[in-house]
Amino acid sequence: MLVYHYSRDTQEYLSCEEARKDPEYGQPLCPAHATFIKPQQPIEGGVMIFKEERQEWIEVEDHRGEVWDKETKLNEQWRELGKLPPNLTRKVPQFKDEWDKEKNNWVGHEEWIKRKYEYELSYKFRREKQYPLILDQLDMLYWDKINGTNNWVDSITKVKEKHPKPENENEKV
Repeated sequence: MLVYHYSRDTQEYLSCEEARKDPEYGQPLCPAHATFIKPQQPIEGGVMIFKEERQEWIEVEDHRGEVWDKETKLNEQWRELGKLPPNLTRKVPQFKDEWDKEKNNWVGHEEWIKRKYEYELSYKFRREKQYPLILDQLDMLYWDKINGTNNWVDSITKVKEKHPKPENENEKV
């Protein structure tokens, strides 16, 4: 006969083994924190716990591990069995996510990635990457004034020609 062990603290199913026999009477022995009642297989994300007073196994949710606060996006270690409080989730937020109560999920990061990608394709972004640093530009302007040269104008013109402003673009850069 099999005996099913459960945790003394959480009453969750741990293991099963063949029951030892009473040396005097030959009957199977049931040790403390064990039962002869077989637990069912829990669904994913759940565990079976033994209710001694009712002598039955019940299934409970298991969210132990890392959880995130829906307001602050801070994470913590959850150590309890059962449902999570409404302010916590096991879903991992991304950089620009906010919690959407209606969708019951994090939203915002994908939209931010899309806008970032579109911006990185723009002439503005490409110019920003190519322009010399402001301090270097000021230094060029100073030396152009002293030496009567056009190094600053030439360097800025090169970038503008390499990454031209689209014809339908109205704002100035």
